[in-house]
Amino acid sequence: MSDYRDVTPNQSPHLQTAKEVFNYIIDYLRHPIQKIKNLPDWKWSSLLITLAVVSIISGVISGLIPPNIYRIGAGIIFAPFVALVMTWLGAVFIYYYFQVFEKRTCSLRLIFTLILFANIPFFIFQAGSELIPPLTLVGFAFTTLLMAVGLTENFQMEKRRSLRLVTILFAIVFFLWLYNRIEVARM
Repeated sequence: MSDYRDVTPNQSPHLQTAKEVFNYIIDYLRHPIQKIKNLPDWKWSSLLITLAVVSIISGVISGLIPPNIYRIGAGIIFAPFVALVMTWLGAVFIYYYFQVFEKRTCSLRLIFTLILFANIPFFIFQAGSELIPPLTLVGFAFTTLLMAVGLTENFQMEKRRSLRLVTILFAIVFFLWLYNRIEVARM
């Protein structure tokens, strides 16, 4: 008979995963460049839930500045869907970029993870974009810089090529944003 007793509290694996995700995001917010260099290897479910939670928080905060109940509701309902679609499209685009231009296959899940974490500055700045519309571009500029670092460090992509790729992506977003601002001004 052994005198050993396990006195650790029984925590569900979901709670452990939630704590791990929360701790990683806090560390990421403190040191985004170091954390984007070494991405976590999470399951799809953890990635999707993290994306949903981050986008809902951003959408709700965006709806609070200035307060608007419809925008808060849209932040809860539509923000996760839009974030998922945009992150998925970005991940698939970069996945096939590697297939065609880099002549190699990379993990779609790791690419998705990179885009998810690179988008966090965008989500943060998006919250204040109703008051100061160019904040969207500032957030996306940080996103593109983090993507360049992540592509270089995690996928051993040549720095010049990664900078070129994210510059093209930033230009596309910039022109879409500009077109949107012109349309809003016309209305």
